[in-house]
Amino acid sequence: MSASAWVPRTKFIRPLPAKDTVIDPVLLDRVEGSLAEVPFTMIVADAGAGKTTLAAAAVDRVTVPVAWISLDELDDDPQTFVQLLVMALDAVVPGGCPSAAELMSSGASATLDPVRMVGVLINDLLGSGPTPTVLVLDDLHVLRASGVAAALDYFLARLPDNARLLATARAHPPLSLARLRARGRLAEIGGDDLRLSPEQTEILLNQRLGLGLTGDEVERVVAAAGGWVTGIRLLAHTAGHGATALPALRGTENLEAVEAYLVAEVLDREPEDVRRFLLDSSVLDELDPGAAAAVTEREDAEDVLVDLRRRHALLVLAVDPAASTYRYHDLFRTFLRRRLEQRSPARVAQLHLAAASATRAPGQRVEHLLAAEAWDEAADALEQLAGGVFPQAAEVRRLAPWVSRLPASTLVQRPRLGLLLGLAAVQRGEMARAADILEPVLAALGAADDFAAQWLAARSLHLATNDHARFAPILGRQEADPRFADLPAAAQVDHHVSTAYGCLFGGHWDEVARRVRVALDLATATADHSAFEVLAQHLSPLLAGADGALDRIEAYATWTDARFRHGPPLVRLGVHHQRAFVAFLRCRFDDAVAAARAAGDLPERMGGLPYLRATFDWVEAGAAFAMADLPAAEAQLRTAIDDPDVTDLDRELHVLRFALLARVLRHGGHTGEVADVATRVEAAVAAARYSDFARLAAASVRAQQEWSAGDLGAAAETLRTALPLDERTRIVPLVGNIGLDLALVLDAGGDREHALTVLCEVASRANRWRAPGVLAAAGQEAVALLQAAVERKAGAAVVRDALAALTREVRRSPVPVPGSAEVLSAREVEVLRLLGAGASNQAIAEQLIISLNTVKTHVRSVMTKLGARSRGEAVAIARRSHLL
Repeated sequence: MSASAWVPRTKFIRPLPAKDTVIDPVLLDRVEGSLAEVPFTMIVADAGAGKTTLAAAAVDRVTVPVAWISLDELDDDPQTFVQLLVMALDAVVPGGCPSAAELMSSGASATLDPVRMVGVLINDLLGSGPTPTVLVLDDLHVLRASGVAAALDYFLARLPDNARLLATARAHPPLSLARLRARGRLAEIGGDDLRLSPEQTEILLNQRLGLGLTGDEVERVVAAAGGWVTGIRLLAHTAGHGATALPALRGTENLEAVEAYLVAEVLDREPEDVRRFLLDSSVLDELDPGAAAAVTEREDAEDVLVDLRRRHALLVLAVDPAASTYRYHDLFRTFLRRRLEQRSPARVAQLHLAAASATRAPGQRVEHLLAAEAWDEAADALEQLAGGVFPQAAEVRRLAPWVSRLPASTLVQRPRLGLLLGLAAVQRGEMARAADILEPVLAALGAADDFAAQWLAARSLHLATNDHARFAPILGRQEADPRFADLPAAAQVDHHVSTAYGCLFGGHWDEVARRVRVALDLATATADHSAFEVLAQHLSPLLAGADGALDRIEAYATWTDARFRHGPPLVRLGVHHQRAFVAFLRCRFDDAVAAARAAGDLPERMGGLPYLRATFDWVEAGAAFAMADLPAAEAQLRTAIDDPDVTDLDRELHVLRFALLARVLRHGGHTGEVADVATRVEAAVAAARYSDFARLAAASVRAQQEWSAGDLGAAAETLRTALPLDERTRIVPLVGNIGLDLALVLDAGGDREHALTVLCEVASRANRWRAPGVLAAAGQEAVALLQAAVERKAGAAVVRDALAALTREVRRSPVPVPGSAEVLSAREVEVLRLLGAGASNQAIAEQLIISLNTVKTHVRSVMTKLGARSRGEAVAIARRSHLL
């Protein structure tokens, strides 16, 4: 079921102001002006103060697209909130919000992070052109979840210039308002601003409402209501009908007085059948004729609603007049529900059941069943909604909060619903919680004839626990079951890829190769885009260590590229990802970098996708390192490591970046900073879920630290100790090549013969994969050893290919200057490198084959961009900034 099917369209309809509305024109001008001048305008006041009316009137005056969202308690979930943002803005922004809408509909794992989803939405707004758009969030106070505040804070901090946000709330939301105020990015309208003056009150009461009140009566109303517009309108009717006393109302400090008025002047004045209609229908958030008839058991429900709207326009508000859909004013609805609970508590459940039977919206039906405590019926409805064998992330996220409200006794009998809770915990990264939920679910499903749920529970527990020894046999038995063939293609692809990773960490490489082959064959034989999206996210360089896998992945990327040249963004991103790491391992560094850069901002637009982003970082930084462009390599890695907006998974993957960064720093002579990286890696190892990754990264960095300090013996011992793990897991080559590093350390220590023996062993493996990039990734210091191997005809063809790649003309990349907006061009980087080596202008001209005047121009430009007054100061700044 699509996301839009869950959301009533009336949430996006701007309420119509009453014809007799009175708004201070100065205040209206103020709100309209703030929408033009600042990103965020907030109207905060008590219930009934006229917040929504003011917001609606203000946006009625603007000539730009307006997206309106009427919020309620069901929206108090980060993912649901972001989903509403996407739906509302996609409908009004020029060109829509294609990336956010596509990601939301795909159910990709990126949608689990609301902040990342907001980033995708912001990029869509940026790409929509200069036309401004106003987004209104009405009743923002109903959203209390911390994740909602985090997503909205992120949205506000990065709101593009062509977007404005207007919010109404009864209290200040838990946002970073102080920062917005300090930066002049917030305009605030308070309750005092909304209070009607005596002059405005007289216009409302006599000119608009035609009550003909005397001056004394107007003053009594103003004094009693304190300028509160809803109180004024209610109390005015009291005065106009000759009431002897006004309620002792002061603003909204005493809402009981309003309720007393509603009893005396509204409810008690209606016939018994209308009173009952009002109370019974109060269980509905929206009053359409069908639902109202079902709940009140009145065939003339539509006529009653129309009459109530005519006589009580302040209390019965039009939502969609064309469809005869109304809603009660918030205060009136709250009053009616409380009175219903007090007078007829036994009827409440019955009314919710009637509402559930009448509503067409799945979410509202479930909500009514839960309110009625009709647990079995609610569970039936949720099971029906969760009918998919392989539910998308969006479906799990939508259903899990409702499932969590069912009593434990019901869940014991409904393991499929418990499975949804477990899947939701996995999606949130709460693996221990997921395991606690899924263990009894798997046991309960063992006695049920529900193969798909059994498979999904086992697969999810495998993911949550990383217990390959336990779950590999279980998943194997399930795969042998004839019913496995009935699972959707995407589920089968997911199964084989997930099993391949389990085999990888167990060192069963023949099985890894087979699983990759089966997954690719299944995907290419189906028309299910979900299968390609699974591979886009999970077909990674880690699987390339299986014999023949790299060739198959390369062929699949070529096939997918041809088939989905203009396909879904996530599938296109997968093509860029696979082409990037395949080209790197083939030693086609230019092609690898081009593929990584072709991905552009797709990872961010698709929600971050940490695994793919880590591959792109490795490809770009690794290629720069191989070509001796140390500043570019370091800049690429530090940009990712120092990014403050990364997820926990991004931080976990930093251990891979640290391994390459330590290598870059050692080559640059930054011994102390290599030690700092080693300290950070040791801390990361303790928190890592994937211990093989972390242990290899730590060993690699430790060896770099010892190597940098000149202790080659210790470095060699560290590498020898890690060699069995490297050979078993073949984590290629994200954390470097432990065997090749050992060869280089032995060669640096003068033991070339032993070094060549180790090199030949490494080359033999790389040759099986046709992956000379495994050798070339070691960079320029491997050239001498590779040359010696070629001269002695030791090693395989990959040695010659790696040597050729490392010795071709070096082409450097532009490098940003840390802490500024300046960027050194590729030629300026070359000039700076030679300045750091002490070369004169003439020597630089001769080496780079350029004129002396051109050299002087480059030197002046380098000094200006670095903020240096001399060549020596430029070199010093460059070294401190790791540009040398």
